[in-house]
Amino acid sequence: MSKAIYSKNEPFYLNGKRAMVSLGPFSDKQHCPYGCAFCYVQDDFSSYEKLSEDGIITFLKDRQDEYSIIYVSGDTDSFAPPRTKRGVALLLRIATELECDLLFTTRTTFQEDDYRILRLVADEQRRKNKEFYACISITRYSEESAYLEPTPIPTPDARIAVLKKLKELGATTVLAMRPFLPVVKMEDYMLILNKTEGFVDIALGENFYFIRDGKIQVRVFPNGISEEVNCELIHNQKMDFDNNTSSWEVWDSKKYQEAVRKRCDELGVVFSMHSDDAIAEFLHSKEGK
Repeated sequence: MSKAIYSKNEPFYLNGKRAMVSLGPFSDKQHCPYGCAFCYVQDDFSSYEKLSEDGIITFLKDRQDEYSIIYVSGDTDSFAPPRTKRGVALLLRIATELECDLLFTTRTTFQEDDYRILRLVADEQRRKNKEFYACISITRYSEESAYLEPTPIPTPDARIAVLKKLKELGATTVLAMRPFLPVVKMEDYMLILNKTEGFVDIALGENFYFIRDGKIQVRVFPNGISEEVNCELIHNQKMDFDNNTSSWEVWDSKKYQEAVRKRCDELGVVFSMHSDDAIAEFLHSKEGK
C-alpha cells in the first residue's frame, strides 16, 4: 500500500490550482455510503481526513492563497444519504464565506428543500461573479452493467433528471462519465449523452485506474480480464490527481474518447478527460459569446 497520509494539519488535497475537500470517510468501516465497483479508495487512492464543517471552512480560509477553485469531491460522495443535507449546507457556507469558483460531484438525487439551497448557492456565486459547477456522475446506463453502481446508488435516469434540475436553477452542469470502463458498452455513453441533450454544459471522461489483483479488478472484472482489454493496458502509471505513489494499471480508452468527443462536438458540449482543461475551455467559449 502506498497511500498518501492525510492528517489534521494536511487533511485534503491541494495541487496549486484546486482544493479538493469532502466530509471524509462515512464511518470507520465504510468510506462512502455508496459502493461503486471502480472506486479508487478500495485500492490505493487516499481517503481524506474527517473534519467538521467548521474545520473544512477554516482550512479553506487559511489556505485560500493556494487554490483558485474548490472541489467538494474526491474520496467519498459527501452528498449521498444520509449526509445529503450536510453536503448541501457545506456548499452554501463555502459560497457565503469565501469568494472562489466552486464545483461539487455526486451520484445522489435531491429533495426540493435541497434544491432551494442549491439555488441560493448558484445565486450567491453569480452575485460574486464566481462559477458554480454541479457535477453528476453517471458511469453506465444498461442493466447488464448495473453491478458497477450498485444499490442504493440512484438509477441513471434519476441522475439525468437531477442534471436537468440543476441546469434550471442556474448551475453550470457537468456530466461525469468517469471513468470510461471497458466493461461498459460504447452505446451506454452515447445514450447518456443523448438523454442529457440541452441541459449539460461540460462532459468529462477519465482513464480507468486499478491495482493489479486488487479489489477494483475483482469487482469490475468478475469474469477476469479479457485478452483484448489486457493488451490495451498501460502498466506502472502514477495518478496525477492524488498524492499516492502506487503503480496503477491504466486502461487506454482512446476509442471511447474519440467517439464521445465527436458526439459532444455535435451537441455543443465541452468535452475533456481533465476537469481543469474542460473548465478552461468552457470559460473561453463563454467569453466569446
